[in-house]
Amino acid sequence: MILNRKSIIIILLCFIFINCSNKDSTTIYPTGFVDPSDSSGGSGGSGGSGGGDTTELDVQLMYPLDDQTKLFSTTWGAHQRTFIVHVPPNFDSNYSIPLLFVLHGYTSSATAIHSYSGFDQIADQENFIAVYVQGTTDLTGTTGWDVNVVGTFDGVDDVGFFKALIQYFKTDYNINSDKIFSCGMSLGGFMSYRLACELEEINGIGSVTGSHAVYYTCNPPNKKNIIHFHGNADAVVPYYGTSWSVPVETVHDFWANNNNCQDQSQITVPDFNNDGLQSTQFISYNCDENTDVVLYKMEYEGHTWFHQDWGDDLNSSELIWEFFKDK
Repeated sequence: MILNRKSIIIILLCFIFINCSNKDSTTIYPTGFVDPSDSSGGSGGSGGSGGGDTTELDVQLMYPLDDQTKLFSTTWGAHQRTFIVHVPPNFDSNYSIPLLFVLHGYTSSATAIHSYSGFDQIADQENFIAVYVQGTTDLTGTTGWDVNVVGTFDGVDDVGFFKALIQYFKTDYNINSDKIFSCGMSLGGFMSYRLACELEEINGIGSVTGSHAVYYTCNPPNKKNIIHFHGNADAVVPYYGTSWSVPVETVHDFWANNNNCQDQSQITVPDFNNDGLQSTQFISYNCDENTDVVLYKMEYEGHTWFHQDWGDDLNSSELIWEFFKDK
């Protein structure tokens, strides 16, 4: 059997991503195939990737994790899907509030990123709903997303599933349609970018160590708010790109051009951890529709979710929501 270049890259990724972050490596709630031979090929109902009407989801409560946090299950195409929903205290569906999807990395789980990201606490303080969505499990038993990076997830209609999820939360939770966001770690960052590229409903996304896939063409339906954190010493998803991943600053420029941003500033991030290294924040502003595109280039940082308690200069979760809250 002769392998083409893309196949070789995919095989290498299956090894590289396995230990991409010791903060994002536990799989507790994997979601597998309902029927691998299902002729739908992974799409659910009439809603293909990014367009058209979507079939209403039949969502079932699996069990509560606490008074404000519950694990739910549904079926989309050939896959059973699960997601954790955290609502703030005194949530009242008579009043619309923002929605934030939080997406795990390759080989990881919704439970893992729910644990380490700290978005429950931020949601309680800032009054939004946090939803931690589980990716699918491929035939090797590995979790991930269909983002044109790992070929074993090709054909999974993740975009269509998120479109259906958005409609579900609009109907059952009365979310604010103008404040729907997504963020993610690593492959979850790739997936958040894909949602920005294909779903008009997504107002903005945050990526922590993710990027655009080289084998994917992004055609955004509207302007987006973008915030990105990436270590320039990341050996898993390199800052300067690879044959399968677009350089991070190229991604920043793409969205700045998409938003017709007129100006860019460069700011040195304070050395809060006193390690003698200072990171850089790039901000593209004066963009159409009051959007902004922000990039944190984390000096000599690797493949991680950034948190001051772990020795980093900043908290990516806090800054992601600080960026989103006024959008």
